[in-house]
Amino acid sequence: MQYRQRLTRDIDRWIGAGWIDAAHRDAILADIGPGPSRPSALGALTILGAVLLGLSALTFVGANWDVIPRLARFGLLLACLWASLMGSGQALRLGHSTLGHALSLLGVVLFGAAIMLTAQTFNMTSFRNTAVLIWAGAGGLTAWLIGSRPVLILATGLGALWAGLEAANPYVTGSIWGYWPVAAIGAFLAVRLRSSVSMHLTAIAVVFWIAHALYLWEQAQTVSDPAVQAVSILIFGAMALVAALLRDRALEGSGVFAGWMTVVTLIAAFLIQFPLESGRPGSETAAGSAYLAVSLPTLAVIIAVAAWRMMHGRLTRWEGGILIAAALAIAALPLIVAGDAAAPIWLRMVIGALLYAAFTALILIGDRHGRGLLRVCGVTGFVLQTLYVYAETFEGLLDTALFFFLGGLILFGASFVIWQVRKRRSARTGETEATS
Repeated sequence: MQYRQRLTRDIDRWIGAGWIDAAHRDAILADIGPGPSRPSALGALTILGAVLLGLSALTFVGANWDVIPRLARFGLLLACLWASLMGSGQALRLGHSTLGHALSLLGVVLFGAAIMLTAQTFNMTSFRNTAVLIWAGAGGLTAWLIGSRPVLILATGLGALWAGLEAANPYVTGSIWGYWPVAAIGAFLAVRLRSSVSMHLTAIAVVFWIAHALYLWEQAQTVSDPAVQAVSILIFGAMALVAALLRDRALEGSGVFAGWMTVVTLIAAFLIQFPLESGRPGSETAAGSAYLAVSLPTLAVIIAVAAWRMMHGRLTRWEGGILIAAALAIAALPLIVAGDAAAPIWLRMVIGALLYAAFTALILIGDRHGRGLLRVCGVTGFVLQTLYVYAETFEGLLDTALFFFLGGLILFGASFVIWQVRKRRSARTGETEATS
């Protein structure tokens, strides 16, 4: 919706400037479609009201559960469930979409409650959390059939909840690989129903899944802190680049994954400096086969995707070279640092310089492609890195003044570089328009 509003304003401005024909205005706006409707206050209140009514009914039944006959329990649950679903269908048929989505959401909530209360009635126990997965599947199917984004959000959250419960289950060993099909289905439905909230929830759940898998890998292999952080940076960085490549191919929803993976990569890259300074790399050797088996293929993916995007003009040679150089340095770091001693100052300076270059590259990439998130990540990382350098280098008021002086020079230098890049790009654009 925001894109459509901005495009409408731009088209009107272009028509006023005489750049495009006014007769094409409606055709351009019709081509992009109406876009997903934004949630209104009325819709939110209706949905919350339906959920609260359902919870109040469940609370009343739970409080009087022992005095209600078993057959009456099932009859009451089924009656409420079918009443909500049939009411939802009737409301949608009559065009009352807000009420229909609210009742369908209530029906899915009651379906999950029916599963749990039925298990309680017959004293059914399980070592797994299959009931939550069935609940999520029912929610996803309901969302697909009636096209309900609120129900899809609930189903997406339930799928992530199932993965989290399984990860904390003492009877489950290893990573929860079954969540990947669940996440894929959730992302597919999010794209089809145009639910950005569900897509963001899926991306966040994938981040936590990878973090849990890395934790299990660390426990199984007993690798050093720099090795774990290096692998984390490489994996999240590779996923960010792959998602950006899919975004270049106009795959819907991939931009959300690219954004989240980029944010996590920058956080992990910034935090890798702390074990280097404190001398806590660990006594384990990180140059073993376990580390190489994970880092080398991931590094190959980063290099291949960065090279592909450079060949197709999505990255300049300078931007792609900086990203590849940073990835190579991160991958080599655990091979250089060993033992319990702090990393040498020259190595920490090299890592800091590469981080500065990577943050600057993100600012330039975001500016060139109009990606606000990349610009924000680059500026934030640049500022955090500068504050880190200050905390590690300067002490006292005089040094503080020197720090602010040098920091101002660095920021002015970075802004000058960005200004020069924009100036050259504008000049090339003008020459191209003149020749055409």
